[in-house]
Amino acid sequence: MSAVKHPFMGKVFVGHPVALGTQIEKYRSFIMKEEDIEMEFKGLRDGMLFTDRRIVVFNAQGITGRKIEFSSFPWRAVTAFSVENSGAVDLDAELKFCGSGWGVCEVMLTKGTNTAEVCQYLNGKIFAE
Repeated sequence: MSAVKHPFMGKVFVGHPVALGTQIEKYRSFIMKEEDIEMEFKGLRDGMLFTDRRIVVFNAQGITGRKIEFSSFPWRAVTAFSVENSGAVDLDAELKFCGSGWGVCEVMLTKGTNTAEVCQYLNGKIFAE
């Protein structure tokens, strides 16, 4: 029996929260017109969005970064998450979320990211009744 493989070959560095729309040119064609972006994260070349419908992680590849892989995780499919904040010598915090049918997605957040705020947001999306 083979394990369910998540869509990433490794962790994706998605950075820190930024103002909504900061990376609009990267993801404009991937987002639906009526979809609302609620949180946006920006790394060096990669990023992540929390929208009213899903989590979107984008991973720029190649030398120029023009090739971008988008992965979309609908909120209804996300079943759990974990957050590891950065310690005294750590350079980043980690966020893992998992769901039915796709396993675990791991992203790295910049040290200093307010992980409590991210947790509260995820609690509201995943466990709200």
